[in-house]
Amino acid sequence: MTPWITRMQAVSAAGWGVDALVDAVVSGRSLARPVPWATEALRSPFAALANAGSAEDMLLSVVESVAPGEGAGLVVATSSGAISGPFEAWHRDTRASGHPAETWAWRQLPTARVAARLGLAPHRTLSVACASGTAAFEVARGWLRAGRCERVVVAGVDALSLYIHAGFAGLGALAKGGSRPFAVDRDGLVLGEGAAAFLLETPASARASGRTPLAALLGCGLSQDGVHLTAPDRTGAGLGRAARAALIDAGLEPGDIGVVSAHATATVFNDAMEARALAALFEGPVPLHACKPVLGHTLGAAGALEAAVLLAILEGAPAPAPLSVTAPDCPMTVAPCRDPRHGLSVSAAFGGVNAAVVFGPASGELRSEAALRPVHAAATARVATDDLPLARVFPGAPPTLGRADAYVRGGIAALAALRSAAAQPSPAPLSPETAVVLASASNCHAADLRYHAGLLDGGPAQASRLHFSYTVPGAPVAEASILLGLRGPVLVFCDPGECADEEARRLVSQGIAPSAVALAIEAPGSFAEAVATLYVPS
Repeated sequence: MTPWITRMQAVSAAGWGVDALVDAVVSGRSLARPVPWATEALRSPFAALANAGSAEDMLLSVVESVAPGEGAGLVVATSSGAISGPFEAWHRDTRASGHPAETWAWRQLPTARVAARLGLAPHRTLSVACASGTAAFEVARGWLRAGRCERVVVAGVDALSLYIHAGFAGLGALAKGGSRPFAVDRDGLVLGEGAAAFLLETPASARASGRTPLAALLGCGLSQDGVHLTAPDRTGAGLGRAARAALIDAGLEPGDIGVVSAHATATVFNDAMEARALAALFEGPVPLHACKPVLGHTLGAAGALEAAVLLAILEGAPAPAPLSVTAPDCPMTVAPCRDPRHGLSVSAAFGGVNAAVVFGPASGELRSEAALRPVHAAATARVATDDLPLARVFPGAPPTLGRADAYVRGGIAALAALRSAAAQPSPAPLSPETAVVLASASNCHAADLRYHAGLLDGGPAQASRLHFSYTVPGAPVAEASILLGLRGPVLVFCDPGECADEEARRLVSQGIAPSAVALAIEAPGSFAEAVATLYVPS
Protein backbone atom coordinates (compact mmCIF):
# COMPACT_ATOMS: atom_id res chain seq x y z
CA MET A 1 0.00 0.00 0.00
CA THR A 2 1.41 3.37 -1.08
CA PRO A 3 0.03 6.28 0.98
CA TRP A 4 -1.59 9.16 -0.83
CA ILE A 5 -1.11 12.76 0.24
CA THR A 6 -4.44 14.53 -0.17
CA ARG A 7 -4.06 17.82 1.71
CA MET A 8 -1.23 20.11 2.81
CA GLN A 9 -0.87 23.49 4.46
CA ALA A 10 1.98 25.66 5.73
CA VAL A 11 2.84 28.80 7.66
CA SER A 12 6.30 30.33 7.60
CA ALA A 13 8.16 33.60 7.33
CA ALA A 14 6.60 33.79 3.85
CA GLY A 15 3.14 34.01 5.44
CA TRP A 16 0.14 31.72 5.38
CA GLY A 17 -0.31 29.03 2.76
CA VAL A 18 1.67 26.83 0.43
CA ASP A 19 1.38 29.29 -2.47
CA ALA A 20 3.10 32.02 -0.44
CA LEU A 21 5.73 29.51 0.62
CA VAL A 22 6.51 28.47 -2.95
CA ASP A 23 6.50 32.04 -4.28
CA ALA A 24 9.02 33.04 -1.64
CA VAL A 25 11.34 30.11 -2.31
CA VAL A 26 11.19 30.70 -6.08
CA SER A 27 12.05 34.38 -5.54
CA GLY A 28 15.24 33.38 -3.76
CA ARG A 29 15.16 36.40 -1.44
CA SER A 30 15.95 35.79 2.22
CA LEU A 31 13.12 36.48 4.66
CA ALA A 32 15.47 36.98 7.61
CA ARG A 33 14.85 40.09 9.74
CA PRO A 34 16.17 41.41 13.08
CA VAL A 35 14.90 39.31 15.99
CA PRO A 36 12.88 40.88 18.86
CA TRP A 37 15.11 39.57 21.69
CA ALA A 38 18.45 40.82 22.95
CA THR A 39 21.29 39.65 20.71
CA GLU A 40 24.36 41.02 22.48
CA ALA A 41 27.30 38.65 22.05
CA LEU A 42 25.45 36.66 19.38
CA ARG A 43 27.06 36.18 15.98
CA SER A 44 23.87 37.05 14.10
CA PRO A 45 20.87 39.18 15.12
CA PHE A 46 18.70 37.86 12.27
CA ALA A 47 16.17 35.07 11.75
CA ALA A 48 13.25 34.29 9.43
CA LEU A 49 10.31 34.68 11.83
CA ALA A 50 6.81 33.55 10.95
CA ASN A 51 5.10 35.99 13.34
CA ALA A 52 2.32 33.43 13.76
CA GLY A 53 2.38 32.84 17.50
CA SER A 54 3.76 29.98 19.55
CA ALA A 55 4.63 26.54 18.27
CA GLU A 56 1.25 25.34 19.48
CA ASP A 57 -0.52 28.18 17.63
CA MET A 58 1.26 27.34 14.38
CA LEU A 59 0.70 23.62 14.81
CA LEU A 60 -3.01 24.02 15.46
CA SER A 61 -3.48 26.29 12.44
CA VAL A 62 -1.90 23.92 9.92
CA VAL A 63 -3.23 20.66 11.40
CA GLU A 64 -6.77 21.99 11.66
CA SER A 65 -6.54 23.02 8.01
CA VAL A 66 -5.76 19.49 6.77
CA ALA A 67 -7.38 17.19 9.35
CA PRO A 68 -10.33 15.22 8.03
CA GLY A 69 -13.75 15.39 9.62
CA GLU A 70 -13.39 11.73 10.55
CA GLY A 71 -10.77 10.21 12.82
CA ALA A 72 -7.07 10.27 12.04
CA GLY A 73 -3.74 9.77 13.74
CA LEU A 74 -1.22 12.56 14.33
CA VAL A 75 2.58 12.48 14.08
CA VAL A 76 4.20 15.79 15.07
CA ALA A 77 7.84 16.42 14.26
CA THR A 78 9.67 19.00 16.35
CA SER A 79 13.04 19.84 17.85
CA SER A 80 11.86 21.97 20.76
CA GLY A 81 8.07 21.74 21.07
CA ALA A 82 6.87 24.38 23.52
CA ILE A 83 10.33 25.48 24.67
CA SER A 84 10.20 28.84 22.86
CA GLY A 85 7.87 30.90 25.00
CA PRO A 86 5.94 28.59 27.36
CA PHE A 87 8.91 26.68 28.81
CA GLU A 88 11.14 29.73 29.00
CA ALA A 89 8.49 31.72 30.90
CA TRP A 90 7.70 28.78 33.20
CA HIS A 91 11.35 28.22 34.04
CA ARG A 92 11.95 31.91 34.73
CA ASP A 93 8.95 31.95 37.05
CA THR A 94 9.95 28.80 38.95
CA ARG A 95 13.46 30.17 39.53
CA ALA A 96 12.16 33.57 40.64
CA SER A 97 9.67 32.00 43.05
CA GLY A 98 12.20 29.55 44.46
CA HIS A 99 10.03 26.55 43.60
CA PRO A 100 11.86 23.49 42.26
CA ALA A 101 11.80 23.02 38.50
CA GLU A 102 9.75 19.86 38.25
CA THR A 103 9.33 17.79 35.11
CA TRP A 104 7.00 19.35 32.55
CA ALA A 105 6.27 17.82 29.16
CA TRP A 106 7.30 20.80 27.06
CA ARG A 107 8.30 19.01 23.86
CA GLN A 108 5.14 16.90 23.63
CA LEU A 109 2.74 19.51 25.02
CA PRO A 110 1.71 21.09 21.67
CA THR A 111 1.00 17.63 20.20
CA ALA A 112 -1.14 16.55 23.14
CA ARG A 113 -3.18 19.74 23.18
CA VAL A 114 -3.79 19.87 19.45
CA ALA A 115 -4.67 16.16 19.34
CA ALA A 116 -7.16 16.58 22.17
CA ARG A 117 -8.74 19.66 20.62
CA LEU A 118 -9.18 18.05 17.18
CA GLY A 119 -9.90 14.49 18.34
CA LEU A 120 -6.84 12.94 16.67
CA ALA A 121 -5.58 9.55 17.86
CA PRO A 122 -3.18 7.89 18.15
CA HIS A 123 -0.66 10.72 18.44
CA ARG A 124 3.11 10.84 18.83
CA THR A 125 5.82 13.50 19.10
CA LEU A 126 8.88 12.62 17.02
CA SER A 127 12.11 14.45 17.79
CA VAL A 128 15.19 13.52 15.79
CA ALA A 129 16.31 17.15 15.69
CA CYS A 130 16.49 18.69 12.22
CA ALA A 131 15.58 15.44 10.44
CA SER A 132 12.25 15.22 12.30
CA GLY A 133 10.04 16.74 9.59
CA THR A 134 11.27 14.19 7.04
CA ALA A 135 11.40 11.14 9.32
CA ALA A 136 7.78 11.71 10.40
CA PHE A 137 6.60 10.53 6.99
CA GLU A 138 8.08 7.08 7.65
CA VAL A 139 6.19 6.78 10.93
CA ALA A 140 2.89 7.78 9.35
CA ARG A 141 3.39 5.40 6.44
CA GLY A 142 4.20 2.63 8.89
CA TRP A 143 0.96 3.20 10.77
CA LEU A 144 -1.05 3.06 7.55
CA ARG A 145 0.68 -0.11 6.36
CA ALA A 146 0.16 -1.77 9.73
CA GLY A 147 -3.55 -0.96 9.64
CA ARG A 148 -3.31 1.11 12.79
CA CYS A 149 -5.37 3.83 11.11
CA GLU A 150 -6.52 4.81 7.62
CA ARG A 151 -5.59 8.49 7.87
CA VAL A 152 -2.62 10.18 9.53
CA VAL A 153 -1.78 13.87 9.78
CA VAL A 154 1.97 14.51 9.54
CA ALA A 155 3.10 17.88 10.85
CA GLY A 156 6.38 19.64 11.57
CA VAL A 157 6.71 22.70 13.79
CA ASP A 158 9.28 24.81 15.60
CA ALA A 159 9.26 28.34 17.00
CA LEU A 160 12.32 30.45 17.75
CA SER A 161 13.54 32.24 20.84
CA LEU A 162 16.73 33.25 22.62
CA TYR A 163 17.03 29.68 23.99
CA ILE A 164 17.61 28.32 20.48
CA HIS A 165 19.37 31.36 19.03
CA ALA A 166 22.01 31.40 21.79
CA GLY A 167 22.50 27.64 21.54
CA PHE A 168 23.35 27.70 17.85
CA ALA A 169 25.49 30.78 18.37
CA GLY A 170 27.47 28.91 21.03
CA LEU A 171 28.10 26.08 18.59
CA GLY A 172 29.47 28.57 16.07
CA ALA A 173 26.82 27.55 13.54
CA LEU A 174 25.29 30.95 12.72
CA ALA A 175 26.12 33.03 9.66
CA LYS A 176 27.27 36.62 10.02
CA GLY A 177 25.20 37.57 7.01
CA GLY A 178 22.99 35.41 4.80
CA SER A 179 22.71 31.69 4.20
CA ARG A 180 24.88 30.65 1.22
CA PRO A 181 24.72 26.86 0.79
CA PHE A 182 27.64 25.20 -1.04
CA ALA A 183 29.33 28.58 -1.58
CA VAL A 184 33.04 29.12 -1.14
CA ASP A 185 32.34 31.88 1.41
CA ARG A 186 29.56 30.14 3.35
CA ASP A 187 29.89 30.66 7.09
CA GLY A 188 26.80 29.23 8.75
CA LEU A 189 23.04 29.02 8.89
CA VAL A 190 20.24 31.51 9.47
CA LEU A 191 17.48 30.30 11.79
CA GLY A 192 13.80 30.24 10.86
CA GLU A 193 10.45 29.10 12.21
CA GLY A 194 7.19 27.74 10.84
CA ALA A 195 4.95 24.71 10.46
CA ALA A 196 3.55 22.48 7.74
CA ALA A 197 1.01 19.66 7.80
CA PHE A 198 -0.13 16.93 5.41
CA LEU A 199 -2.96 14.43 5.33
CA LEU A 200 -1.72 10.95 4.41
CA GLU A 201 -4.25 8.21 3.84
CA THR A 202 -4.79 4.89 2.19
CA PRO A 203 -6.02 5.06 -1.40
CA ALA A 204 -9.24 3.38 -0.27
CA SER A 205 -9.83 6.09 2.34
CA ALA A 206 -9.16 8.87 -0.18
CA ARG A 207 -11.53 7.38 -2.75
CA ALA A 208 -14.26 6.86 -0.17
CA SER A 209 -14.02 10.48 0.96
CA GLY A 210 -13.68 11.91 -2.55
CA ARG A 211 -10.31 13.48 -1.80
CA THR A 212 -8.01 13.82 -4.81
CA PRO A 213 -4.36 12.86 -4.26
CA LEU A 214 -1.72 15.53 -4.64
CA ALA A 215 1.03 12.90 -4.78
CA ALA A 216 2.08 9.60 -3.26
CA LEU A 217 4.72 8.83 -0.66
CA LEU A 218 6.75 6.29 -2.62
CA GLY A 219 9.80 5.70 -0.43
CA CYS A 220 11.43 6.45 2.92
CA GLY A 221 14.96 5.95 4.22
CA LEU A 222 16.55 6.39 7.65
CA SER A 223 20.12 5.98 8.86
CA GLN A 224 22.52 6.88 11.65
CA ASP A 225 26.04 8.30 11.21
CA GLY A 226 27.43 6.98 14.47
CA VAL A 227 30.28 9.54 14.29
CA HIS A 228 29.59 12.62 16.46
CA LEU A 229 26.81 14.14 18.55
CA THR A 230 26.58 17.45 16.65
CA ALA A 231 28.84 17.06 13.59
CA PRO A 232 28.03 14.98 10.49
CA ASP A 233 29.95 12.08 9.01
CA ARG A 234 32.16 14.11 6.69
CA THR A 235 32.21 11.36 4.06
CA GLY A 236 28.46 11.68 3.51
CA ALA A 237 28.05 7.92 3.90
CA GLY A 238 25.20 8.18 6.40
CA LEU A 239 23.06 10.56 4.35
CA GLY A 240 23.88 8.54 1.25
CA ARG A 241 22.53 5.37 2.89
CA ALA A 242 19.27 7.08 3.80
CA ALA A 243 18.77 8.52 0.30
CA ARG A 244 19.60 5.23 -1.39
CA ALA A 245 17.25 3.35 0.93
CA ALA A 246 14.42 5.73 0.01
CA LEU A 247 15.05 5.19 -3.71
CA ILE A 248 15.17 1.42 -3.33
CA ASP A 249 11.98 1.55 -1.31
CA ALA A 250 10.35 3.54 -4.12
CA GLY A 251 11.65 1.17 -6.80
CA LEU A 252 13.45 4.03 -8.55
CA GLU A 253 16.93 4.91 -9.76
CA PRO A 254 18.63 8.27 -9.22
CA GLY A 255 18.03 9.11 -12.88
CA ASP A 256 14.26 8.93 -12.25
CA ILE A 257 14.44 11.88 -9.86
CA GLY A 258 13.67 15.23 -11.50
CA VAL A 259 14.09 17.46 -8.45
CA VAL A 260 16.02 17.19 -5.20
CA SER A 261 15.31 19.28 -2.11
CA ALA A 262 18.64 19.75 -0.37
CA HIS A 263 19.19 20.01 3.37
CA ALA A 264 21.66 22.82 2.57
CA THR A 265 22.32 24.38 5.96
CA ALA A 266 25.25 26.48 4.67
CA THR A 267 27.41 25.23 7.52
CA VAL A 268 30.86 24.17 6.39
CA PHE A 269 30.92 20.49 7.32
CA ASN A 270 27.26 19.71 6.58
CA ASP A 271 27.33 21.16 3.06
CA ALA A 272 30.54 19.33 2.20
CA MET A 273 29.09 16.08 3.54
CA GLU A 274 25.82 16.51 1.64
CA ALA A 275 27.60 17.35 -1.61
CA ARG A 276 29.67 14.18 -1.36
CA ALA A 277 26.60 12.08 -0.59
CA LEU A 278 24.54 13.42 -3.51
CA ALA A 279 27.44 13.36 -5.96
CA ALA A 280 28.06 9.69 -5.16
CA LEU A 281 24.36 8.89 -5.43
CA PHE A 282 23.68 10.60 -8.77
CA GLU A 283 27.09 10.15 -10.40
CA GLY A 284 26.42 13.29 -12.42
CA PRO A 285 24.60 16.63 -12.18
CA VAL A 286 22.01 16.84 -9.39
CA PRO A 287 18.73 18.74 -10.05
CA LEU A 288 19.08 20.56 -6.76
CA HIS A 289 17.29 23.41 -5.03
CA ALA A 290 17.14 24.58 -1.40
CA CYS A 291 14.62 26.36 0.82
CA LYS A 292 16.78 27.42 3.77
CA PRO A 293 18.42 30.45 2.06
CA VAL A 294 14.92 31.96 2.01
CA LEU A 295 13.03 30.41 4.95
CA GLY A 296 15.96 29.96 7.30
CA HIS A 297 16.67 26.66 9.03
CA THR A 298 13.33 25.83 10.64
CA LEU A 299 14.76 22.88 12.59
CA GLY A 300 12.13 20.17 13.22
CA ALA A 301 9.78 21.84 10.74
CA ALA A 302 12.38 22.03 7.94
CA GLY A 303 11.67 18.65 6.35
CA ALA A 304 7.92 19.32 6.40
CA LEU A 305 8.15 22.79 4.84
CA GLU A 306 10.60 21.49 2.23
CA ALA A 307 8.23 18.62 1.45
CA ALA A 308 5.41 21.13 0.85
CA VAL A 309 7.56 23.01 -1.68
CA LEU A 310 8.63 19.76 -3.34
CA LEU A 311 5.05 18.52 -3.65
CA ALA A 312 3.99 21.85 -5.16
CA ILE A 313 6.74 21.53 -7.78
CA LEU A 314 5.59 18.02 -8.63
CA GLU A 315 2.08 19.46 -9.09
CA GLY A 316 3.40 21.99 -11.62
CA ALA A 317 4.57 24.99 -9.62
CA PRO A 318 7.71 26.65 -10.97
CA ALA A 319 10.91 25.20 -9.59
CA PRO A 320 13.44 27.46 -7.88
CA ALA A 321 16.67 28.18 -9.69
CA PRO A 322 19.34 25.55 -9.11
CA LEU A 323 21.91 26.27 -6.45
CA SER A 324 25.28 27.62 -7.44
CA VAL A 325 28.05 25.39 -6.08
CA THR A 326 31.34 27.30 -5.80
CA ALA A 327 33.06 25.67 -2.83
CA PRO A 328 35.95 23.37 -3.71
CA ASP A 329 35.09 21.11 -0.76
CA CYS A 330 31.64 20.47 -2.25
CA PRO A 331 32.43 18.14 -5.19
CA MET A 332 29.01 18.27 -6.83
CA THR A 333 27.60 19.68 -10.03
CA VAL A 334 24.00 20.82 -10.25
CA ALA A 335 21.41 21.03 -13.01
CA PRO A 336 18.00 22.69 -13.36
CA CYS A 337 14.98 20.68 -12.30
CA ARG A 338 13.57 18.82 -15.29
CA ASP A 339 9.79 18.34 -15.68
CA PRO A 340 9.79 16.25 -12.53
CA ARG A 341 7.52 13.30 -11.90
CA HIS A 342 9.49 12.17 -8.87
CA GLY A 343 11.21 14.21 -6.17
CA LEU A 344 13.68 13.41 -3.40
CA SER A 345 14.06 15.33 -0.14
CA VAL A 346 16.94 14.75 2.29
CA SER A 347 17.60 15.84 5.87
CA ALA A 348 20.46 15.46 8.35
CA ALA A 349 20.48 16.26 12.04
CA PHE A 350 22.24 16.54 15.37
CA GLY A 351 22.53 13.09 16.82
CA GLY A 352 23.74 11.77 13.47
CA VAL A 353 20.25 10.98 12.16
CA ASN A 354 19.60 11.10 8.41
CA ALA A 355 16.23 10.86 6.66
CA ALA A 356 15.03 10.87 3.06
CA VAL A 357 11.67 10.63 1.30
CA VAL A 358 10.62 10.15 -2.32
CA PHE A 359 7.35 11.56 -3.66
CA GLY A 360 5.73 10.84 -7.00
CA PRO A 361 2.45 10.46 -8.86
CA ALA A 362 -0.42 8.66 -7.16
CA SER A 363 -1.69 5.84 -9.31
CA GLY A 364 -4.31 3.20 -8.89
CA GLU A 365 -1.76 0.45 -9.35
CA LEU A 366 -1.11 -1.79 -6.38
CA ARG A 367 2.48 -2.38 -5.37
CA SER A 368 3.39 -5.87 -4.32
CA GLU A 369 4.72 -5.81 -0.78
CA ALA A 370 6.26 -8.43 1.43
CA ALA A 371 3.96 -9.82 4.08
CA LEU A 372 4.37 -8.51 7.59
CA ARG A 373 6.83 -10.68 9.51
CA PRO A 374 6.14 -12.09 12.97
CA VAL A 375 8.49 -10.62 15.57
CA HIS A 376 9.70 -11.69 19.00
CA ALA A 377 11.93 -10.29 21.76
CA ALA A 378 15.39 -11.92 21.69
CA ALA A 379 16.99 -10.19 24.69
CA THR A 380 16.32 -7.51 27.32
CA ALA A 381 18.56 -5.43 29.57
CA ARG A 382 17.63 -3.09 32.43
CA VAL A 383 19.58 -0.31 34.14
CA ALA A 384 18.48 1.66 37.21
CA THR A 385 20.89 3.94 39.02
CA ASP A 386 21.48 7.45 40.31
CA ASP A 387 25.27 7.05 40.35
CA LEU A 388 26.63 5.72 37.08
CA PRO A 389 30.41 6.09 36.83
CA LEU A 390 31.84 6.40 33.35
CA ALA A 391 33.75 3.13 33.70
CA ARG A 392 30.48 1.29 34.34
CA VAL A 393 28.72 2.94 31.45
CA PHE A 394 31.23 1.73 28.92
CA PRO A 395 34.70 0.48 29.83
CA GLY A 396 37.27 2.28 27.71
CA ALA A 397 34.86 5.05 26.68
CA PRO A 398 36.47 8.39 25.75
CA PRO A 399 36.83 10.90 28.61
CA THR A 400 34.58 13.38 26.78
CA LEU A 401 31.65 11.13 27.64
CA GLY A 402 32.09 12.24 31.23
CA ARG A 403 30.06 15.37 30.41
CA ALA A 404 26.97 13.25 29.66
CA ASP A 405 24.10 13.30 32.17
CA ALA A 406 22.08 10.42 33.64
CA TYR A 407 19.69 10.33 30.66
CA VAL A 408 22.53 9.75 28.18
CA ARG A 409 24.54 7.44 30.40
CA GLY A 410 21.51 5.35 31.25
CA GLY A 411 20.76 4.80 27.57
CA ILE A 412 24.35 3.90 26.76
CA ALA A 413 24.52 1.49 29.70
CA ALA A 414 21.28 -0.24 28.68
CA LEU A 415 22.41 -0.69 25.07
CA ALA A 416 25.82 -1.92 26.15
CA ALA A 417 24.20 -4.42 28.52
CA LEU A 418 21.82 -5.51 25.77
CA ARG A 419 24.74 -6.17 23.45
CA SER A 420 26.24 -8.47 26.06
CA ALA A 421 22.90 -10.20 26.67
CA ALA A 422 22.29 -10.69 22.94
CA ALA A 423 25.67 -12.35 22.54
CA GLN A 424 24.94 -15.04 25.20
CA PRO A 425 24.23 -17.09 22.81
CA SER A 426 21.62 -15.55 20.55
CA PRO A 427 20.64 -15.99 16.90
CA ALA A 428 20.50 -12.20 16.42
CA PRO A 429 23.19 -10.10 18.13
CA LEU A 430 23.27 -6.35 17.58
CA SER A 431 24.53 -5.57 14.10
CA PRO A 432 25.46 -2.26 12.41
CA GLU A 433 22.09 -2.34 10.61
CA THR A 434 20.07 -2.71 13.84
CA ALA A 435 17.49 0.07 14.23
CA VAL A 436 17.07 1.91 17.53
CA VAL A 437 13.78 3.39 18.71
CA LEU A 438 14.02 5.56 21.82
CA ALA A 439 10.99 6.75 23.76
CA SER A 440 11.05 8.91 26.86
CA ALA A 441 8.40 11.14 28.40
CA SER A 442 11.07 13.03 30.35
CA ASN A 443 13.70 12.88 27.55
CA CYS A 444 16.39 15.55 27.91
CA HIS A 445 14.55 17.71 30.47
CA ALA A 446 17.51 17.84 32.84
CA ALA A 447 19.77 19.14 30.06
CA ASP A 448 17.13 21.70 29.01
CA LEU A 449 16.97 23.05 32.57
CA ARG A 450 20.74 23.09 33.00
CA TYR A 451 21.36 24.89 29.72
CA HIS A 452 18.56 27.43 30.22
CA ALA A 453 19.65 28.15 33.80
CA GLY A 454 23.10 29.07 32.49
CA LEU A 455 21.53 31.28 29.84
CA LEU A 456 19.40 33.09 32.43
CA ASP A 457 22.30 33.53 34.83
CA GLY A 458 25.06 34.53 32.43
CA GLY A 459 23.34 35.75 29.28
CA PRO A 460 23.85 34.51 25.70
CA ALA A 461 27.62 34.83 25.81
CA GLN A 462 27.81 32.39 28.74
CA ALA A 463 25.32 29.80 27.47
CA SER A 464 27.09 26.43 27.50
CA ARG A 465 27.63 24.82 24.11
CA LEU A 466 28.18 21.48 25.85
CA HIS A 467 24.87 21.68 27.71
CA PHE A 468 23.07 22.80 24.54
CA SER A 469 24.49 19.83 22.65
CA TYR A 470 22.68 17.51 25.04
CA THR A 471 19.30 19.25 24.65
CA VAL A 472 18.66 16.68 21.92
CA PRO A 473 16.25 13.86 22.91
CA GLY A 474 18.22 11.40 20.77
CA ALA A 475 21.56 12.07 22.49
CA PRO A 476 21.67 8.61 24.19
CA VAL A 477 21.27 6.88 20.83
CA ALA A 478 23.88 9.11 19.18
CA GLU A 479 26.51 8.45 21.83
CA ALA A 480 25.71 4.73 22.02
CA SER A 481 25.84 4.40 18.24
CA ILE A 482 29.35 5.88 18.22
CA LEU A 483 30.51 3.41 20.85
CA LEU A 484 28.69 0.35 19.49
CA GLY A 485 29.06 0.97 15.75
CA LEU A 486 25.33 1.22 15.00
CA ARG A 487 24.33 2.70 11.62
CA GLY A 488 20.70 1.63 11.17
CA PRO A 489 17.42 3.59 11.26
CA VAL A 490 16.75 5.77 14.33
CA LEU A 491 13.47 7.12 15.68
CA VAL A 492 13.11 9.13 18.91
CA PHE A 493 9.74 9.84 20.55
CA CYS A 494 8.97 12.22 23.41
CA ASP A 495 6.32 9.82 24.64
CA PRO A 496 6.02 7.03 27.25
CA GLY A 497 8.40 4.11 26.84
CA GLU A 498 5.86 1.57 25.58
CA CYS A 499 5.71 3.30 22.20
CA ALA A 500 9.37 2.31 21.66
CA ASP A 501 8.34 -1.35 21.71
CA GLU A 502 5.47 -0.70 19.29
CA GLU A 503 7.65 1.12 16.78
CA ALA A 504 10.65 -1.22 17.09
CA ARG A 505 8.42 -4.24 16.42
CA ARG A 506 6.89 -2.42 13.45
CA LEU A 507 10.27 -1.65 11.86
CA VAL A 508 11.20 -5.33 11.97
CA SER A 509 7.76 -6.58 10.96
CA GLN A 510 7.68 -4.28 7.91
CA GLY A 511 11.24 -5.13 6.88
CA ILE A 512 12.58 -1.61 7.49
CA ALA A 513 15.41 -3.10 9.57
CA PRO A 514 16.67 -6.67 10.16
CA SER A 515 16.40 -6.12 13.90
CA ALA A 516 15.46 -3.24 16.18
CA VAL A 517 16.09 -2.14 19.75
CA ALA A 518 13.32 -0.57 21.80
CA LEU A 519 14.97 1.76 24.32
CA ALA A 520 12.85 3.31 27.07
CA ILE A 521 14.53 5.82 29.40
CA GLU A 522 13.14 8.00 32.13
CA ALA A 523 15.57 10.41 33.79
CA PRO A 524 13.76 13.53 35.03
CA GLY A 525 16.74 14.37 37.22
CA SER A 526 19.92 12.60 38.29
CA PHE A 527 18.28 9.18 38.44
CA ALA A 528 17.99 7.07 35.27
CA GLU A 529 15.89 4.01 34.57
CA ALA A 530 16.40 2.39 31.17
CA VAL A 531 15.14 -0.77 29.49
CA ALA A 532 16.45 -2.02 26.15
CA THR A 533 14.79 -4.88 24.24
CA LEU A 534 16.04 -6.43 21.00
CA TYR A 535 13.34 -7.49 18.53
CA VAL A 536 14.05 -9.90 15.67
CA PRO A 537 11.97 -11.82 13.13
CA SER A 538 10.42 -14.99 14.53
